[in-house]
Amino acid sequence: MRVGTVKAALQLTPDQEKYWPAIEDAIRTRAKNRQARLERIAELHENDPMDGMHEGNPVEFMQRRADRLIQRGTDLKKLADAWEPLFKTLSDDQKRRMAFVSFAVMRSVRNAIEQQGGGPEDEDE
Repeated sequence: MRVGTVKAALQLTPDQEKYWPAIEDAIRTRAKNRQARLERIAELHENDPMDGMHEGNPVEFMQRRADRLIQRGTDLKKLADAWEPLFKTLSDDQKRRMAFVSFAVMRSVRNAIEQQGGGPEDEDE
């Protein structure tokens, strides 16, 4: 739904439409990977949240966390790379709409995380 909202708000021209599939793919990939992280968090909270520390060692814990952070960074980089060609073609009005919609989407995601009882720092665990 958010993907469609962003696209509709931008009111892309036919020439700009050619850039959209890469953006949509990056958005959906990032969302899928984020959902997998949130499911892992929920799984950890169902069990003892400290199980990961007791079963392994702190170094392994840091390595797993680093891997998750790298994945988040990779997803964000892919999204930024997908947006770059389209962004260069946007009018000033489209750029303003993009900024507004981006803010609204980030706010709704943050609110959803908070309603689930987590926070941005919990997203990686």
